[in-house]
Amino acid sequence: MKSDAKLLVKPLVLTGVLTLAFVALHAGWLGDVTEEDLLRQLFSQHRAIAWPVFTLGAIVYTALGAPRQVLAFCCGYLLGGWWGGLLATLLTALGALLTMVAVRLTGLDWLRQRHGRRIERVREVLADDTWLWICVIRLMPVGSNLLTNIAAALAGLSLRQVLAGSLLGYLPQSLLFAYAGRGMALQDNTKLWVSLGLLAVSSVLAWYLYHHGFKQRLARFNGSLDDDA
Repeated sequence: MKSDAKLLVKPLVLTGVLTLAFVALHAGWLGDVTEEDLLRQLFSQHRAIAWPVFTLGAIVYTALGAPRQVLAFCCGYLLGGWWGGLLATLLTALGALLTMVAVRLTGLDWLRQRHGRRIERVREVLADDTWLWICVIRLMPVGSNLLTNIAAALAGLSLRQVLAGSLLGYLPQSLLFAYAGRGMALQDNTKLWVSLGLLAVSSVLAWYLYHHGFKQRLARFNGSLDDDA
């Protein structure tokens, strides 16, 4: 019960942040913030340089484990909810791919030696239907994106399946924050409501998938570790 309750913490925090943004926008606390803000002017006036730098920087940013929600917010601010969400999803997935490729190329043998049993258990749990379970992990509002990428690389999971699952799993939350970013840029209450709705839908979906398959796999994983201890 306690572990299940933890799943609600992050969605509640995100709901609080979005609600605060909605109230601030509705009450006029943000002043004259519009889509003509400095960030949009920068990208409009220096598009040839700004977009390549932004793209490469975003990939490295997410590869290092930085919050992908911030990237989605910025993409939504610049491009709108739908296109911003799609771009943020793609850039975050490429960041995950960069991390996994880097881990495989560098080897990190000391990690394999120190956590060999855990890595083997990760492989056993996620080897079947890899894309589906990676999608579930990305949807769930807990855990570390960076650690998931490193574990997937060390476990030798299919890069193609991890990438496919990541694209699907990242999309709901990317759209959520992209619409929030667009709502802030245009002072549009409707887009903030859309963002809150997406948060509710993605949280319910993650909860359902967790309790209909993934929870059992985690129990098997933890049980195997206890047997090895």
